[in-house]
Amino acid sequence: MPTANLDLIYEKWKASLRDKDRSKDHVSSNFDELFDAFNAAGATFEEAHSYLAQAIKVHLPSPSLAKAFWKTVKNNPNYAESNEKEFTDSWNKDIGDKATNSFYNIYPLPEDKDEDPEPKIYGSMSAKEYKLQRRHADSYPILDTEELERRLQSETYDPVEDILGEDDNGE
Repeated sequence: MPTANLDLIYEKWKASLRDKDRSKDHVSSNFDELFDAFNAAGATFEEAHSYLAQAIKVHLPSPSLAKAFWKTVKNNPNYAESNEKEFTDSWNKDIGDKATNSFYNIYPLPEDKDEDPEPKIYGSMSAKEYKLQRRHADSYPILDTEELERRLQSETYDPVEDILGEDDNGE
């Protein structure tokens, strides 16, 4: 996708913010509009992601607006524990989080193609995984069932003694 087209989409969205409702209930839909437009234009994950930080910055309230709004809410009991800087930082973080969520709702993380390049041959295992599991299984001794049958048929064989062995007292 040519970057010039994405730049034009971004500039159009940026200019339209002036007439949009930028209250907290509409932040996500504002960013959805931008990333939907990028997606419709065929922008890749990386191309669209490169606009995320600047789109967040454009949507943040101006310092004068944040200060004026703080003056109206500072006596509200919900903000009794915070100061103007904490309030503004929280507001900005909320916008950034909503923008990021909006981006990842439209552009899911690309899957790592190198994660599992081997085809699954043995059920859910690749040939390499199967060989490792087989090597581990082969490291155990093989049970000789014929020898076990002979022992069980003899009258002197005690399987409990064979399993538990003798204790320290010779018993």
